[in-house]
Amino acid sequence: MYAALARRLAGDERVAAIAPDLRWDLPLRLLGGMHYLVLGGEGSWDDIDPMLDTRAEFLSRFAAEQPVQTNEIARALALLRGLGAVRRERIDLLELGTAAGLLLYLDRYGYEHDGQFEIVRRRGVDTHPIDVTTEEGARLLEAFVWPDQTDRIERLRAAIEIVREDPPELIKGDYVDLVPALIDEDTVVISCVTTMYLDDDRYAELTEKLRGATWLSLEGPRHARDYEGMRLELNGRILAEHVDYHGTGMEWVA
Repeated sequence: MYAALARRLAGDERVAAIAPDLRWDLPLRLLGGMHYLVLGGEGSWDDIDPMLDTRAEFLSRFAAEQPVQTNEIARALALLRGLGAVRRERIDLLELGTAAGLLLYLDRYGYEHDGQFEIVRRRGVDTHPIDVTTEEGARLLEAFVWPDQTDRIERLRAAIEIVREDPPELIKGDYVDLVPALIDEDTVVISCVTTMYLDDDRYAELTEKLRGATWLSLEGPRHARDYEGMRLELNGRILAEHVDYHGTGMEWVA
C-alpha cells in the first residue's frame, strides 16, 4: 500500500512544491512526515489531501531536514553474529550513523549467537541523534515504519523500552570527522546502512581513518545496484551475503 502511495506522491504537483529538489529518498521522507502527523492525531491515511494542502510548510521542513531513519531491530541478528567473530570477551561498541542507538543493544533482544562477550560501553555518532527517552523521539522513529508493518512496529516499541532503561552515549556530529578521536585498540566500530550515503571521497576518507581498527559493517556493496540486500563484513572479510534489509535472512559464508 505505502509503496504505491510513495509512487503517487512522487508524481503529485503539490509534492514538487513542498520539496522542489526531489531527492531520491523524498517519498520516504515525505511519508515519514505524514506518518508523524498521523501518529500525533494531526492527519489520517484515509484522506491525505488535507495534510498535503494544510501542512505543506511542516512537510517541506520535515523532508528537507529529517533524514530517513530505518531502525530495523532484526538487523541486530547479523551484527550480533558478526561480533561473535571478533573473538573478544569485552567490547567497547561504537556505532556510526546510530540514530537512536537501538542497535547498540543488539545483545539484549533475545537473538542467539556464537561467542561469549560483554558489551562494556555503548556509544553512537549521528548528525541527528534521537533521544527515545522522550515521546518525541519515539514518535519520530515509528514515523518511518509504515503502519501496516505491525511486526516491525512491535519490535521497535520493545527495543525502545529496553534502551530507555539504560540510554547509550549519543554524540552529535559527522562520524567521518569525529571517528579518529573516538576509537582506540579496544573499540569495535559497527555501521549499518549508513556509509551508502557518503560520496566516494568521504567513504575513502572514512576507510583510511578506520585502517587498523576493528570495523564490522552491514551495508550494501558500493556501486553494486543489482546486489540484493546487504553484506556483513569484518575488516573487509565477508561473513555473510545477501542479508535481508529487514534482517529476516542471510547467507553465512564465514
